[in-house]
Amino acid sequence: MRARRAALTPEENSIASSVICKKLMQAIEEHGSHFSREGKAVCVYLASPKELDLSNFILPLLERNIKVLSPQWNGKTYSLAEIKSLQAHDLRTGPMGILEPAQEEEISPSEVGAWIIPALALTTSGKRLGYGGGWYDRLLAQANKDALKIGVAHDFQVVSDLPSEPHDILLDAVIDTKDLYFFRRS
Repeated sequence: MRARRAALTPEENSIASSVICKKLMQAIEEHGSHFSREGKAVCVYLASPKELDLSNFILPLLERNIKVLSPQWNGKTYSLAEIKSLQAHDLRTGPMGILEPAQEEEISPSEVGAWIIPALALTTSGKRLGYGGGWYDRLLAQANKDALKIGVAHDFQVVSDLPSEPHDILLDAVIDTKDLYFFRRS
């Protein structure tokens, strides 16, 4: 999966990112209560160079005054911090070379109404293969049970089955560049 994703041209990744952002905006329209419940935030990732870039999803959320969070390294593990903007002064480069919020205030995962989660691979039943650190599983273990968990990926990253561990958290939906698989909520 890493090799297939790395083989994409920047233009192909940009087109796929645009498709995913449009589908996420559609999900807000259809399942808006999870994205804009009073006091609830949306957690998104800030993309590494080969991941789907969610900037065109994040910006409209910020314009709607929806609180947007992202993982941030706190020296021991990843916690959540607020994205104030996508401007350079509001971001910093984390230890893995990925942008993260610059401000230091940690926000509880229980404040998140919807999670947008990257993956190396996903299944059509909500299993997720991450990058091996278990960071999202640890954050999701602290999330509200009713928080919406959406995995995003290129269509080739969605497979029929993946190995799983007892601590793995199932997703509620998978959005790829061709399809939307919704499992828990309608």
